[in-house]
Amino acid sequence: MIDKLLINGVIVSHTETYRGNIGIEHGKICAITAPDERPVAREVIDVKGKYVIPGGIDSHIHFQDPGFTEREDFESGTAAAAVGGVTTGISHPLNLPPVVDLESYEFTVKAYENRGYIDYGIHAGGTAGNCSLIKQLWTDTGATSIKMFMCFSVAEFPYVKDDALYEILTKVAAVDGLAMIHAENNELIQYHEKRLKAEGRKDPMAYLESHCEEGELESVKRALYYLEITGAKGVILHSGMCSALREIRAAKQRGVKVYAECCPHFLTFNDQDMAEYGPYLKFSPVMRDEKNRQELWKLLEEGYIQTMGSDHSPYTEEEKRRGMMNIWDAPNGIPGVQMTMPVLLNGVNEGKLSFQRLVEITSWNPSRIYGLDYCKGSITIGKDADLVVVDMDKKHTFAKSDIRSKAKWSPYVGKTFKGWPVMTFVRGEVVAENGNVVGKAGYGKYVERKKCAEKKR
Repeated sequence: MIDKLLINGVIVSHTETYRGNIGIEHGKICAITAPDERPVAREVIDVKGKYVIPGGIDSHIHFQDPGFTEREDFESGTAAAAVGGVTTGISHPLNLPPVVDLESYEFTVKAYENRGYIDYGIHAGGTAGNCSLIKQLWTDTGATSIKMFMCFSVAEFPYVKDDALYEILTKVAAVDGLAMIHAENNELIQYHEKRLKAEGRKDPMAYLESHCEEGELESVKRALYYLEITGAKGVILHSGMCSALREIRAAKQRGVKVYAECCPHFLTFNDQDMAEYGPYLKFSPVMRDEKNRQELWKLLEEGYIQTMGSDHSPYTEEEKRRGMMNIWDAPNGIPGVQMTMPVLLNGVNEGKLSFQRLVEITSWNPSRIYGLDYCKGSITIGKDADLVVVDMDKKHTFAKSDIRSKAKWSPYVGKTFKGWPVMTFVRGEVVAENGNVVGKAGYGKYVERKKCAEKKR
């Protein structure tokens, strides 16, 4: 007798779709059977013909915890993730303290213990001040990447200039590590921001102008060049500009070890929406025009993008509201971890994206890119029973009451999507159902990347 059996499901992998049942024992998938084969189980869950996909892995989450818990905390961030069909979230290093050495890494691991609803990993950070620690950060922790900014982000986490970028990538390559790169041209952003402020511009569109296309494209090309000459592996983060994605694809084809990440907001909003939403759509890199947005869906389906990250970065509504009169006064970032799956599932319903590609970019690829495929990323016997039941017929308009993040605002409020996660399992336990958190805070576990986990076995 096994612990649980999901019956009458339509199982979707990154390569196929088929009807079947899924058996769960001790939090692991122990059986995948034909519809008429039903092992005896203590609990049988009938999903009634709904789709079952591997749990989402969101590798781009700013939990704002520790350090900025008035904006978000680990409990609320992982609750939003669970409701959104994310079963593993990876924290970025821009907390307080920022994750830039062994002490801050271990501090963050301990800060998250016994608090989250889903499983989680942690990215470390690379700055000009910790170049000498990169090898140790990678080899002595379970970090899933070394994250860097090529432009200013926050004062607590300095961006890297070319010398530090080159040095860190050289060290990452030497230990077969993985870099994550936010690629924007800092000098061009500063130039345009100074010019626009001198003109008295305070409107939302001025912010978009300050993050010009040529600056983003140049920095992506520069990041690709340094990845190529150092031999390092890297992810170009939040790639929402089609011209940049083509550069990444070309580099990949000539042997550069690079992956492209995209975000759901680039698939949902365009530059003109900034005039309406103002600070509530202020993030970086910025949205481009509607033609770019439509083409982005095509490139997503054609394989130009390897992974999706929400870039969940909530701020308080008070902080955002400061930008209503002067856009420069609002911080950069929006909440998004709860909405990645609905955006993509709606795209499947509209014929813009295949279900298999959705699974590939939300679970299969990220599990391999970040070294979690020993336990996550697919519906396979022996893997963690991280599963999401999806109702592709459910049409719902996202409301403020649906928000599970501590930030009780979202640019997605009022938008209607067809296709929603309705049940989320983490290691065999239901943690969210029909938009509500039903799991226990503290159930989520820290997950190290593969080679670190193997050393401890």
